[in-house]
Amino acid sequence: FYSWRLMFLTFWGQPRWVNSEHIQHAIHDAHGRDGGHDHHDVHHADETHGNPAQAEDSGDAPSTHSAGQQELKVGTGGYHPHESPPSMLIPLGLLSLGAIAAGFVFAPYFIEAESAGSFWQGALFFNEHLMHAMHAVPMPIALSATIAMLLGLVSAWYAYIRNPDFPAVVSEQFSVLYRFLLHKWYFDELYHLIFVRPAFAIGRLLWHRGDEKTIDRLGPNGVAWAVQLGSRGAARFQSGYLYSYAFVMLIGLTAAVTWAIAG
Repeated sequence: FYSWRLMFLTFWGQPRWVNSEHIQHAIHDAHGRDGGHDHHDVHHADETHGNPAQAEDSGDAPSTHSAGQQELKVGTGGYHPHESPPSMLIPLGLLSLGAIAAGFVFAPYFIEAESAGSFWQGALFFNEHLMHAMHAVPMPIALSATIAMLLGLVSAWYAYIRNPDFPAVVSEQFSVLYRFLLHKWYFDELYHLIFVRPAFAIGRLLWHRGDEKTIDRLGPNGVAWAVQLGSRGAARFQSGYLYSYAFVMLIGLTAAVTWAIAG
Protein backbone atom coordinates (compact mmCIF):
# COMPACT_ATOMS: atom_id res chain seq x y z
CA PHE A 1 0.00 0.00 0.00
CA TYR A 2 2.71 2.48 0.95
CA SER A 3 4.68 1.85 -2.25
CA TRP A 4 1.61 2.34 -4.44
CA ARG A 5 0.67 5.42 -2.43
CA LEU A 6 4.11 6.82 -3.16
CA MET A 7 3.70 6.05 -6.86
CA PHE A 8 0.24 7.62 -7.14
CA LEU A 9 1.17 10.75 -5.19
CA THR A 10 4.31 11.23 -7.27
CA PHE A 11 3.24 10.41 -10.82
CA TRP A 12 -0.58 10.62 -10.89
CA GLY A 13 -3.35 12.90 -9.69
CA GLN A 14 -3.31 16.63 -9.09
CA PRO A 15 0.09 18.36 -9.28
CA ARG A 16 1.47 18.90 -5.78
CA TRP A 17 4.93 20.32 -6.29
CA VAL A 18 3.62 23.83 -5.59
CA ASN A 19 3.78 22.87 -1.89
CA SER A 20 7.55 22.45 -2.13
CA GLU A 21 9.51 25.00 -0.10
CA HIS A 22 11.79 25.69 -3.07
CA ILE A 23 8.82 26.32 -5.37
CA GLN A 24 7.17 28.54 -2.75
CA HIS A 25 10.25 30.78 -2.67
CA ALA A 26 10.31 30.91 -6.47
CA ILE A 27 6.59 31.82 -6.60
CA HIS A 28 7.13 34.53 -3.99
CA ASP A 29 9.94 36.03 -6.06
CA ALA A 30 7.83 35.78 -9.21
CA HIS A 31 4.94 37.59 -7.51
CA GLY A 32 7.32 40.38 -6.58
CA ARG A 33 8.29 40.77 -10.22
CA ASP A 34 4.63 40.55 -11.29
CA GLY A 35 3.84 43.46 -9.01
CA GLY A 36 6.28 45.61 -10.98
CA HIS A 37 4.76 44.45 -14.27
CA ASP A 38 1.25 45.25 -13.03
CA HIS A 39 2.32 48.78 -12.13
CA HIS A 40 3.83 49.17 -15.61
CA ASP A 41 0.63 47.86 -17.23
CA VAL A 42 -1.50 50.38 -15.32
CA HIS A 43 0.79 53.23 -16.35
CA HIS A 44 0.74 52.02 -19.96
CA ALA A 45 -3.07 51.85 -19.92
CA ASP A 46 -3.27 55.45 -18.69
CA GLU A 47 -1.05 56.56 -21.56
CA THR A 48 -3.02 54.72 -24.25
CA HIS A 49 -6.44 55.70 -22.89
CA GLY A 50 -6.39 58.98 -24.79
CA ASN A 51 -4.83 57.48 -27.94
CA PRO A 52 -7.10 54.81 -29.53
CA ALA A 53 -4.63 54.15 -32.34
CA GLN A 54 -1.86 53.33 -29.93
CA ALA A 55 -4.23 51.11 -27.97
CA GLU A 56 -5.21 49.28 -31.15
CA ASP A 57 -1.58 48.76 -32.13
CA SER A 58 -0.73 47.39 -28.73
CA GLY A 59 -3.37 44.65 -29.05
CA ASP A 60 -5.22 42.84 -26.30
CA ALA A 61 -2.60 40.32 -25.14
CA PRO A 62 -3.57 37.94 -22.33
CA SER A 63 -2.30 38.84 -18.88
CA THR A 64 0.64 36.72 -17.69
CA HIS A 65 -0.37 37.44 -14.11
CA SER A 66 -3.78 35.79 -14.59
CA ALA A 67 -2.09 32.82 -16.25
CA GLY A 68 0.23 32.52 -13.27
CA GLN A 69 -2.74 32.57 -10.91
CA GLN A 70 -4.34 29.75 -12.90
CA GLU A 71 -1.12 27.73 -12.70
CA LEU A 72 -1.09 28.31 -8.95
CA LYS A 73 -4.66 27.03 -8.61
CA VAL A 74 -3.89 23.72 -10.31
CA GLY A 75 -0.91 23.15 -8.05
CA THR A 76 1.94 23.79 -10.48
CA GLY A 77 2.88 27.35 -9.60
CA GLY A 78 4.00 27.83 -13.19
CA TYR A 79 6.74 25.23 -12.79
CA HIS A 80 6.80 21.86 -14.49
CA PRO A 81 9.21 18.96 -13.85
CA HIS A 82 11.66 18.09 -16.60
CA GLU A 83 13.28 14.85 -17.61
CA SER A 84 16.79 14.02 -16.48
CA PRO A 85 19.63 14.72 -18.94
CA PRO A 86 21.19 11.88 -20.96
CA SER A 87 24.16 11.82 -18.60
CA MET A 88 21.78 10.37 -16.00
CA LEU A 89 19.33 8.48 -18.21
CA ILE A 90 21.97 6.34 -19.93
CA PRO A 91 23.53 4.96 -16.70
CA LEU A 92 20.05 4.42 -15.25
CA GLY A 93 19.04 2.49 -18.37
CA LEU A 94 22.09 0.26 -18.13
CA LEU A 95 21.43 -0.36 -14.45
CA SER A 96 17.78 -1.20 -15.13
CA LEU A 97 18.77 -3.71 -17.81
CA GLY A 98 21.13 -5.35 -15.36
CA ALA A 99 18.47 -5.41 -12.66
CA ILE A 100 15.98 -7.08 -15.01
CA ALA A 101 18.30 -9.58 -16.67
CA ALA A 102 20.63 -10.44 -13.78
CA GLY A 103 18.01 -12.59 -12.09
CA PHE A 104 17.47 -14.73 -15.17
CA VAL A 105 21.20 -15.19 -15.71
CA PHE A 106 22.28 -15.96 -12.14
CA ALA A 107 19.13 -17.65 -10.82
CA PRO A 108 20.36 -21.22 -11.48
CA TYR A 109 23.43 -20.61 -9.32
CA PHE A 110 21.25 -19.80 -6.30
CA ILE A 111 17.93 -21.64 -6.55
CA GLU A 112 18.81 -24.85 -8.39
CA ALA A 113 20.56 -27.39 -6.18
CA GLU A 114 22.54 -29.12 -8.92
CA SER A 115 23.87 -25.99 -10.61
CA ALA A 116 24.48 -24.22 -7.32
CA GLY A 117 26.40 -27.12 -5.84
CA SER A 118 28.71 -27.48 -8.81
CA PHE A 119 29.28 -23.74 -9.06
CA TRP A 120 30.02 -22.95 -5.41
CA GLN A 121 31.86 -26.25 -4.78
CA GLY A 122 31.07 -26.30 -1.09
CA ALA A 123 31.75 -22.61 -0.41
CA LEU A 124 28.01 -22.22 0.27
CA PHE A 125 25.87 -24.96 1.77
CA PHE A 126 22.58 -25.73 0.05
CA ASN A 127 20.03 -27.91 1.78
CA GLU A 128 18.69 -29.98 -1.11
CA HIS A 129 15.59 -30.91 0.86
CA LEU A 130 14.62 -27.26 1.24
CA MET A 131 15.50 -26.51 -2.37
CA HIS A 132 13.12 -29.22 -3.58
CA ALA A 133 10.45 -28.35 -1.01
CA MET A 134 10.44 -24.78 -2.28
CA HIS A 135 8.81 -25.97 -5.51
CA ALA A 136 6.04 -27.72 -3.55
CA VAL A 137 4.75 -24.60 -1.77
CA PRO A 138 0.91 -24.48 -1.84
CA MET A 139 -0.48 -22.12 -4.43
CA PRO A 140 -2.36 -19.85 -1.94
CA ILE A 141 0.88 -19.25 -0.05
CA ALA A 142 2.81 -18.65 -3.26
CA LEU A 143 0.19 -16.11 -4.38
CA SER A 144 -0.19 -14.41 -0.99
CA ALA A 145 2.45 -11.76 -1.75
CA THR A 146 0.84 -10.99 -5.11
CA ILE A 147 -2.62 -10.79 -3.53
CA ALA A 148 -1.30 -8.41 -0.86
CA MET A 149 0.27 -6.26 -3.57
CA LEU A 150 -3.01 -6.11 -5.51
CA LEU A 151 -4.96 -5.20 -2.38
CA GLY A 152 -2.48 -2.42 -1.68
CA LEU A 153 -2.74 -1.25 -5.29
CA VAL A 154 -6.54 -1.06 -5.24
CA SER A 155 -6.63 0.57 -1.80
CA ALA A 156 -4.05 3.21 -2.70
CA TRP A 157 -5.73 3.93 -6.05
CA TYR A 158 -9.11 4.44 -4.40
CA ALA A 159 -7.72 6.56 -1.55
CA TYR A 160 -5.44 8.85 -3.55
CA ILE A 161 -6.81 8.85 -7.12
CA ARG A 162 -10.49 7.85 -7.16
CA ASN A 163 -11.53 9.49 -3.86
CA PRO A 164 -8.80 11.78 -2.48
CA ASP A 165 -11.02 12.79 0.46
CA PHE A 166 -11.14 9.22 1.74
CA PRO A 167 -7.91 9.39 3.85
CA ALA A 168 -9.20 12.45 5.73
CA VAL A 169 -12.51 10.72 6.45
CA VAL A 170 -10.76 7.59 7.70
CA SER A 171 -8.39 9.60 9.90
CA GLU A 172 -11.37 11.35 11.52
CA GLN A 173 -13.41 8.18 12.02
CA PHE A 174 -10.47 6.17 13.41
CA SER A 175 -8.44 8.95 14.99
CA VAL A 176 -6.86 6.77 17.68
CA LEU A 177 -5.73 4.11 15.20
CA TYR A 178 -4.63 6.82 12.76
CA ARG A 179 -2.42 8.53 15.33
CA PHE A 180 -1.05 5.17 16.42
CA LEU A 181 -0.01 4.30 12.87
CA LEU A 182 1.08 7.87 12.09
CA HIS A 183 3.55 7.73 14.98
CA LYS A 184 4.85 4.34 13.74
CA TRP A 185 3.47 2.40 16.72
CA TYR A 186 5.23 4.96 18.96
CA PHE A 187 8.47 3.04 18.56
CA ASP A 188 10.49 6.27 18.43
CA GLU A 189 8.89 7.54 21.62
CA LEU A 190 9.43 4.22 23.40
CA TYR A 191 13.03 4.07 22.18
CA HIS A 192 13.60 7.59 23.49
CA LEU A 193 11.99 6.75 26.84
CA ILE A 194 13.69 3.38 27.38
CA PHE A 195 17.15 3.99 25.90
CA VAL A 196 17.87 7.64 25.06
CA ARG A 197 16.74 9.35 28.26
CA PRO A 198 18.46 6.83 30.60
CA ALA A 199 21.63 7.04 28.51
CA PHE A 200 21.61 10.83 28.79
CA ALA A 201 20.99 10.62 32.55
CA ILE A 202 23.86 8.16 33.05
CA GLY A 203 26.10 10.31 30.86
CA ARG A 204 25.33 13.46 32.86
CA LEU A 205 25.91 11.58 36.13
CA LEU A 206 29.31 10.29 34.99
CA TRP A 207 30.18 13.70 33.61
CA HIS A 208 29.34 15.86 36.63
CA ARG A 209 29.79 13.43 39.53
CA GLY A 210 32.46 11.16 38.15
CA ASP A 211 34.60 13.32 35.90
CA GLU A 212 34.30 16.86 37.22
CA LYS A 213 33.73 16.32 40.96
CA THR A 214 35.82 13.16 41.48
CA ILE A 215 38.51 12.59 38.85
CA ASP A 216 39.31 16.24 38.14
CA ARG A 217 39.12 17.24 41.82
CA LEU A 218 41.40 14.44 43.06
CA GLY A 219 43.54 14.25 39.94
CA PRO A 220 44.76 17.19 37.84
CA ASN A 221 42.90 19.92 39.72
CA GLY A 222 43.85 18.46 43.12
CA VAL A 223 47.54 18.17 42.25
CA ALA A 224 47.55 21.68 40.81
CA TRP A 225 45.88 23.00 43.98
CA ALA A 226 48.47 21.24 46.21
CA VAL A 227 51.40 22.60 44.16
CA GLN A 228 49.92 26.08 44.24
CA LEU A 229 49.40 25.91 48.00
CA GLY A 230 52.96 24.65 48.54
CA SER A 231 54.43 27.35 46.35
CA ARG A 232 52.57 30.01 48.29
CA GLY A 233 53.92 28.61 51.57
CA ALA A 234 57.47 28.51 50.21
CA ALA A 235 57.15 32.05 48.89
CA ARG A 236 56.48 33.31 52.40
CA PHE A 237 59.91 32.08 53.56
CA GLN A 238 61.71 33.42 50.47
CA SER A 239 60.81 37.03 51.16
CA GLY A 240 64.34 38.45 50.81
CA TYR A 241 64.50 39.69 54.43
CA LEU A 242 67.47 38.68 56.60
CA TYR A 243 65.39 37.89 59.66
CA SER A 244 63.30 35.43 57.61
CA TYR A 245 66.38 33.50 56.54
CA ALA A 246 67.76 33.60 60.14
CA PHE A 247 64.46 32.25 61.41
CA VAL A 248 64.52 29.40 58.88
CA MET A 249 68.15 28.61 59.79
CA LEU A 250 67.17 28.55 63.48
CA ILE A 251 64.36 26.12 62.78
CA GLY A 252 66.70 23.89 60.80
CA LEU A 253 69.38 24.01 63.50
CA THR A 254 66.82 23.17 66.16
CA ALA A 255 65.55 20.23 64.12
CA ALA A 256 69.11 18.95 63.55
CA VAL A 257 70.03 19.19 67.26
CA THR A 258 66.79 17.48 68.24
CA TRP A 259 67.43 14.67 65.78
CA ALA A 260 71.04 14.29 67.02
CA ILE A 261 70.03 14.19 70.70
CA ALA A 262 67.16 11.82 70.03
CA GLY A 263 69.40 9.58 67.99
